[in-house]
Amino acid sequence: MRKTEPRTLTGWSTQDYRALLCDALVALVMNFVIELLARRNFSDTISFLIERPLTFLYGALIIFFTLSLSLLFRKRTFFFCLAVVFWMALALTDYILLRFRSMPLTAADIFLMSATRDIFEKYMSHVGLLLVMLGISAALGAVCYLLLTTRSRRRSFSFALTYVTMIGLTLLSCTLLLQENGTLDRASGFSSLPKAYHRNGFCYSFSVSLLTGGVNQPKEYSEENVKEIIDEQTDLPATAQNRPNIIFLQMESFFDANYLKDVTYSKNPVPVFESLKRSGPSGLLSVPAIGAGTANTEFEVLTGMNLDHFGVGEYPYMTTVNKVTTESVATVLQELGYATHAIHNNNATFYDRNIVYSNLSFETFTTLEYMNDVDYNPLGWAKDSVLTNEILKALQSTDGRDFVFGVSVQAHGKYPTEPIEGAPTIRVSGMDDNEGRKNGMEYYLYQLKESDKFLGELTRTLANFDEPTILVVYGDHLPSFNIQQEELSYGDVQSTEYAIWANYPVHAEDRDLQTYQLGAYILDLCDIHEGVIMRHHQSYGFPEENEVYESKLEALEYDMLSGDRYSLAGRPLEPTQLQFGVEEIVLTAVVEDTLGSGGYYLRGDHFTPCSRVYLNGAPVETEFRSEGLLFVRELKPRVGDEIFVAQISISDETQILSQTKTFEWTQ
Repeated sequence: MRKTEPRTLTGWSTQDYRALLCDALVALVMNFVIELLARRNFSDTISFLIERPLTFLYGALIIFFTLSLSLLFRKRTFFFCLAVVFWMALALTDYILLRFRSMPLTAADIFLMSATRDIFEKYMSHVGLLLVMLGISAALGAVCYLLLTTRSRRRSFSFALTYVTMIGLTLLSCTLLLQENGTLDRASGFSSLPKAYHRNGFCYSFSVSLLTGGVNQPKEYSEENVKEIIDEQTDLPATAQNRPNIIFLQMESFFDANYLKDVTYSKNPVPVFESLKRSGPSGLLSVPAIGAGTANTEFEVLTGMNLDHFGVGEYPYMTTVNKVTTESVATVLQELGYATHAIHNNNATFYDRNIVYSNLSFETFTTLEYMNDVDYNPLGWAKDSVLTNEILKALQSTDGRDFVFGVSVQAHGKYPTEPIEGAPTIRVSGMDDNEGRKNGMEYYLYQLKESDKFLGELTRTLANFDEPTILVVYGDHLPSFNIQQEELSYGDVQSTEYAIWANYPVHAEDRDLQTYQLGAYILDLCDIHEGVIMRHHQSYGFPEENEVYESKLEALEYDMLSGDRYSLAGRPLEPTQLQFGVEEIVLTAVVEDTLGSGGYYLRGDHFTPCSRVYLNGAPVETEFRSEGLLFVRELKPRVGDEIFVAQISISDETQILSQTKTFEWTQ
C-alpha cells in the first residue's frame, strides 16, 4: 500500500512547502547566474551582491514570482522549467548581445528580432548561428518532453492562487518601497541603459522595459493646457528670403577616434571631419544609444522628441511612428514648399523605414535596392561613396528647395576579431593587451577613413552646386567596442559630434546639443520657425537642463502621438504617398532576342540589380545588364500575358517595394 504524506488544512503536504523553499533557493542561484552573465565578471557580480544586496534580493523575488506561477497548473514541473528556460534564455541572449554592442537586452529587442534577421549573418558566423539554432531546438525539445511526460498533480487551486497573489503583492510593495527610497530607479532614470542595468540588475531592468512604452499622459492634460504651452512660444518671425537646401547626414558609428586615450594610429582616420569642425559650427551631440540603436538617434533628430520620455529601450519606429503620423523636420519643410527625400545605402524595410518615412512626411525614399554602381566593404556593407551621387540626384530632381535626410552604413559592425585577408586597415598602437579588439579597431578605422573621404567628396560637390545648401553631419552612436568613459579624452560614451558646413556663410557659435534639439537648431540657423515641437526648442534656446522645458516637451509629445492633437489646432497630418527612388523605374519595351540564344530584352529606365521581371504575377529569373536593360531567358509570353518589372527587397525577395506599369504582350 502506497504511503502518503500528511496534508495540512490547505491541502498541501510538507513536501509542497519544501518545494517552495527550493524555489526560493533556485531563484537566488538563477539571479546570481543572470547577473554574472550580464556583468561578464565574477568579482563585479560579487561586488553587486555586497554593495546592493536589496537590489539583488529584489531581482531574485521577481524570478521567484514567475516560478510560483507554476503552482497554478497541474503540470507544475513543466511550467516551472518553462519559467527557468525563459529567464536563462534572456540572460544568454543579453550575454551574446553584449559581445557585439554596449546596450543590454530590452523587450524592444525581442520585438525587433524579425526586422534584424537579415543582418544576423554579419554578426555571427555560420557555426555560431548553427549552435544557436541547435540550442533553441534542444530547449524546445526539452520543454515538449516535459509537457508530455510530467504527471498532473492535484492540489488546492484556491490556496495556490492565494499564495501567488501574496507573492505578487509582496513584489508590488517592494517595488514601490525601493523606488521611493531610491534603491531602484524609476523608468525616467533609464536614460543611460548600461548604467541603469548595472545599477538595478538585469531582472528589474528588463521588466521595466517590458512594462513601459510610449509617452505617459500628463496629469493635467487638456486643450487649455496644450494651448497655453503653444501660446507661450516665442514669436520668431522668419527673415530669410532665399532659404537653402538642407541636408542631414547621419553617419553610422562615426566619431573622432583621436579622442581615445593612449592610442595612436598610422593615419588620421578623420581629417575631413576635423577640418569641418574647425571651419564651421560644431559641438558634442548627446545621443540616446551606445554601439547600436541607429533608428533612435534618427527619431530624435527628425521629430525633436526626447526618448527619455518613452518606454525603456523603446524603438518608436517599431512601436509608434509605424502606426501614426507625427510632425517632423520633413513636415515643417514640406509645408514651406520643400521636396523631402530620405536616402539610405541599406535595405528599405529595416526598422520599418518603408512605413515610417511616409508618416514623417518624406516624399521619396532611395535605398540600396534603387542604387547602381555600389561598392561593398569586406563585411558586406555598402560603401558610403555611393551617397554623393544619390544626394545630388535628389537636389537636382526639383526646381525648388530640397530637404535630404541621409543615413550611411559603411562603418557598421560586427568588427572582426581576426584579420581579414586582403582587407586594408589602419595600424593601431596601444591595444596590444587585447588582440581581438585591436584587429577590429584597425578594420573599423579604415572604414571610418573611407566614410570621412566620402564627406570630402560630398562637400566638394556641394561647393560647386548653384543653390545655397547647408549640411549637418553627425554620428549616430559610438562604434560597438564597449568603449568605457575612462578611455575617452573628450565627450562621453553616449555622445558623438556634429559639424555644420554650407556653401554660404553661416554665423553661429560652437555649442553642445541634445540629439532631439539638433533638427530645431538647424532650422533656426535657416530662419525657419515653424512646427509645434521645433518652435518649443527654439523658444527655450536649446537648454542643457530645464525641468519646465522638458515637462512641456513631454506634454507636446503625448498630444502629438497619443492625445487629441490639440497642438495642431485642427490641422490635418496625413501620411505621404512615399515614392521609392527619386527616379521611378520605367518599363518601355519587351523585345525578343531573335539573333541570340533566345530570351527577351526588357528596356526601360533606372533598373538596378534588384530589378526583377514578373510574368502574370510570378517572378522570373532576371539578368541585370544596365540601368536601361534587363534580360530573361525563360519568359515565353503568350498573347494577353502581363509583364512588369518590380524592385524587390534585399532582405526578403518575395517583398515588392515598387513596380512599373504592366506591359501586355500582344504578339
